[in-house]
Amino acid sequence: MLRWGSERTGPSKRAVHPVLLALAVSLAGAPAFAAQPDPGTGADLREAAREGDPARVAELLAGGVPVDAPNRYGATALFFAADRGHLDVVQALVEAGASLAVSDRFYQMTPLSRAAGSGHREVVLYLLDRGSPGVGGVLAQAVRRDDRELFDAALRNGRFDNDALAAAREAAIGKSGFAEALRTATAEPVERAALGAAERALLAGRYWNETAGRGVRIAVRGESLTAQGFLVEAGGDRPSDDPVELERRGASRSFVAAGDVRYSFPGRGGMVERLVVEREGDVSTFQPEGETEGRAAARESEETADARTPDPAADLPVRARPWPQFRGPEGSGIADGQGVPLRWDAAAGDGIAWEVPLDGLGVSSPIIWEDRVFALTAASLTEDNEFRIGLYGDVAPVENDSEHVWSLRAFRLETGEALWRTEIRRGAPRTRRHTKSSQANATPVTDGERIVTLIGSMGVLACHDLDGNLLWEREIGVLNSGWFYDPDYQWGHASSPILHAGAVVVLADVHGDAFLGAFDLETGEPVWRSPRDEVSTFSTPLVHTLAGAPEIVVNGTTIRGYDARTGEENWRLGPNSEIPIGVPLLGDGLLFVQAGYPPIRPIYAIRPGGRGDLSLAPGEDASEAIAWSHNRGGVYIPSPLFYRGVLYLNANNGRLSAYDGETGERLYRARIGGIGGSYAASPFAADGRLYFTSEEGETFVVRAGRDYDLLARNSVDRIVMASPAASGGVLVVRAIDRLFGISR
Repeated sequence: MLRWGSERTGPSKRAVHPVLLALAVSLAGAPAFAAQPDPGTGADLREAAREGDPARVAELLAGGVPVDAPNRYGATALFFAADRGHLDVVQALVEAGASLAVSDRFYQMTPLSRAAGSGHREVVLYLLDRGSPGVGGVLAQAVRRDDRELFDAALRNGRFDNDALAAAREAAIGKSGFAEALRTATAEPVERAALGAAERALLAGRYWNETAGRGVRIAVRGESLTAQGFLVEAGGDRPSDDPVELERRGASRSFVAAGDVRYSFPGRGGMVERLVVEREGDVSTFQPEGETEGRAAARESEETADARTPDPAADLPVRARPWPQFRGPEGSGIADGQGVPLRWDAAAGDGIAWEVPLDGLGVSSPIIWEDRVFALTAASLTEDNEFRIGLYGDVAPVENDSEHVWSLRAFRLETGEALWRTEIRRGAPRTRRHTKSSQANATPVTDGERIVTLIGSMGVLACHDLDGNLLWEREIGVLNSGWFYDPDYQWGHASSPILHAGAVVVLADVHGDAFLGAFDLETGEPVWRSPRDEVSTFSTPLVHTLAGAPEIVVNGTTIRGYDARTGEENWRLGPNSEIPIGVPLLGDGLLFVQAGYPPIRPIYAIRPGGRGDLSLAPGEDASEAIAWSHNRGGVYIPSPLFYRGVLYLNANNGRLSAYDGETGERLYRARIGGIGGSYAASPFAADGRLYFTSEEGETFVVRAGRDYDLLARNSVDRIVMASPAASGGVLVVRAIDRLFGISR
């Protein structure tokens, strides 16, 4: 979307930028022995462009830094200046020869599309006047917004193809001034190279639209592709029309078929994330690898799930055990024998044993030890209540620098009675947060004597006893986590601490100084620290001892195993997604690690004990170290669940997939509750059932097993982002502003 700010400013003619000219003059007249400017690096240039510092940009360029020095994703300084709307820096970089035609490798965006997407109209106009390619989207947007100046600039630029021209003409229907100008406009010819075999193979496959109940099969025919619609019936797929050949149109993943039906395959990081089919203005979206297994069973069970059906686990004995960390014992998310109820309804008061408010906003999960529940809170002393749920990809943080109070609170498990509150820190957060995040993200961890909390935005690791008395605290440095592509978009550190052998293990995958570290649980003193060459990640580590020596498994852009005693790296595995979030799991002698953001969405089943680089050779999906793997199917935000031989992956859009843990065979795929939704909380299992809580606070209960069977649908009628905790007959659910105690 284009969000226009101030009016266009700055020159459009080609001239030496005044800052560059002044610097050149001053350097020419300087004596030979004068101190020379810091030569700097490409990273320095990109940072100066991001900050809008034209003097530093000029200094770095004069010192020899290449104007198009890219980051790991192919983005140059011009990308960041355009994204921030720094017109003077954009002008300086263009005058210094910055390429307007470069596209980053991850999002396939140009500086023009970055400026347009961020709403910087004056930068868009300047780049159009300088001949920037990629004009198509701007042309149609200008028509829709009745922006004649922008429209004329895009038209003069002329670097758009027939698809873009057709879209603009469609938008101009009923707008005579625009329509007349577009009637005589001509598109730029596009040279289309033959579609390579690898690209054909990438695009081919099954695509499914769950709502419409239909799919499209893309197949390879010689050196081209065909598309054919299909329906699903009891006997299998049934073609709904004849196959049609796809003809390349414009971009490498844009095609047209008979009847002017358009097919496009958008995706980030080289992936294919969906198929978009446009027919006479009607747009349909299909997801890749839309499977039919379990769909009929899912619909039937959703229609027959009956609240009057008795709870088969109601008479099972309850043997309370602690829920000491994020996702409970060993981070497994398994609450067998804890008396978790099948049904509840907060609006009707059914099953709600207690409800207590919490200050501020929080997505940190509760923990339980014996008869106490502990929760971390972060409350703004003014107003910091901006929060947005749903499926969206916005990267901008919440702009709020108000003073906050971070507290650790304790409640009685059975009644919700408030026992104590202790203040950990007070002040303005030193990093911002995402609109789905909070200033209380990391879940505390306890060994029954001490409780350790981590406040990333203040760089504080603190330890209290179970009565709230401070035992020690340590400054570990502000943990600035955010968008991998541009670290200035801060999201908030989220990895939770874990305990092992008298040490607190902290994963700090942050911008600039990422590390995995261990701190003495008695004193807080550092034990070891291992630097990590990582961008921001958001997963919590796992400790296991399957192969003898204790090992820490960390989900990152490169998956790694570390010796838990020394921090030395044992093995590594790739490739993996950017923004890894899901925690590693242990089940039936295998380590399961997955992630769900491009460039791939892998699932790995790893045999413990490996050493060195465990990465698979091209074309392989298993090896001596890897029991099985898939390069698609991983999920983004919720962590996976391994229970009774089955690996369950709950995508943040509510798509549930089940895999045989031993072989990797997919058992079924279904929309949770038949409706999907938006999910951030991780699922858990209890007494033969699986629990999935949406951001809207609805919990769907599904029978564990090799077939999808919905048992119940419950609600607390509040926003829920945190993963729940369970012990002693009470399920504790944290909404962003309160705790619920739910019992039978």
